[in-house]
Amino acid sequence: MKAKYVMATCLLLLCAAGLAQSREEKNKHFFHKMGTFTDSRDGKVYKTITFTREHHGAQIVRTWFAENIQFNVPGSKAYNNTSEYASTYGRLYNYEQANLACPEGWHVPTIHEWKHLFHFFGGWHHSGQYLIEGKASDMDMLFGGFGQPDGSFKGIGVHGNWWDNELKDSNSAGIITLKKGDDNIYHSKVGDSHYLSCRCVKFHN
Repeated sequence: MKAKYVMATCLLLLCAAGLAQSREEKNKHFFHKMGTFTDSRDGKVYKTITFTREHHGAQIVRTWFAENIQFNVPGSKAYNNTSEYASTYGRLYNYEQANLACPEGWHVPTIHEWKHLFHFFGGWHHSGQYLIEGKASDMDMLFGGFGQPDGSFKGIGVHGNWWDNELKDSNSAGIITLKKGDDNIYHSKVGDSHYLSCRCVKFHN
């Protein structure tokens, strides 16, 4: 009985080691580097992250804001209309405003760019735990809630919501959602007059 227990334990350890090695093998082909970007429109300095991934002998490079943008597009909002929230969580934008918020050379991420980001950290069902504040990705995605067209606000500290740059029909657009205590990433659509957080990304190739 003892020998069987020892053998079973060894097999479990070998499986765990193999899983860890496979994860390392999967992730060794990308890395990220921190930087900064100064928005010339208002002098705000943002942390940035450049992700580089090896894919079939080529490099895929994307640079993201590591913070929600705070640029004051006319009509954009601070959560609960309180400026202190905007300083921490960034401003909230409807879809049209979000596409004006990013500085020249940057844009609201497409769903494909979001997918690339999630792939780095285990995909849709696992990457949430790495993208939130203080975790391995350095993306520091905060639970900034959202604003509704009627002027009310919901969800701060519970979930965060970011635009993707694709209209789904004439009055709705795609959003990315992270929820507190949930490793999953959610993609859905919402009316384009809602107010959500915004990240900016730029192409390298």
